[in-house]
Formats: sequence, structure tokens, C-alpha cells
Amino acid sequence: MDANYNRFQDRLRRIEGAHGPGAAAGLTVRSDGLVVPRKRPRLKLGVPWRSLMLAAICCFLLKGFMIWHQGEADYAARLTDLESQGGGHATAAWLLSMDPVSVAIAGLMTDVIGQPPS
Repeated sequence: MDANYNRFQDRLRRIEGAHGPGAAAGLTVRSDGLVVPRKRPRLKLGVPWRSLMLAAICCFLLKGFMIWHQGEADYAARLTDLESQGGGHATAAWLLSMDPVSVAIAGLMTDVIGQPPS
């Protein structure tokens, strides 16, 4: 029994030595008695592409709805008025400008739903 205990202690020393001092906190003992390192959670530093794409799609849909509801001429007049105010309003006018995708969405809404209510 003493020989088994000594072998066990040797194994523990090897494990602790292999992982450096203080690394025992990163170990766990499974139900079968095997000592294994804990899995560390993966740090994810990537760009949230799915969220950015969803936000862009929502922006195009909103602009398309606004063009459909106000009509292209009224929408362009409002953009011109917004752009003339300067500062942050000019940036907002640039973001809300009529692009081919939004105009196509407005045309599709006219085909599917019909003319907007007056």
C-alpha cells in the first residue's frame, strides 16, 4: 500500500511540475479519478458580422418604407431640406439618401401592397 501511495505522490508532483507553480487551480478531477486540465472559455474578439448585416438590412427596409410612404419626390425634397440645415443633419441626409436598393424596396412595396394611404 505504501508503494502505491508513493507512486501516486510522484504522479502528482510530475503533474504539478509540468504545469508550473500555481497551475493546480487549472486542474480538475473527473469522476474516474483522472486529473485533467480545465477547459478555458474561448475569448471571441471577432466582428459581429451577423448583427451588422441585420442592422444594414433593417436600414434599407426602413428607407424603402419611407420612400414608399412619402413618394420619391417628397422624400427627395425632405432630404434636400435636411441637408441644407448643415452639421449632423447633413450626415443624416447622407445616411438616408435614396439608393438603388431602397428605391427597389419601395417599388416592390408598391407592387405588393399598392399605393400608400393619403
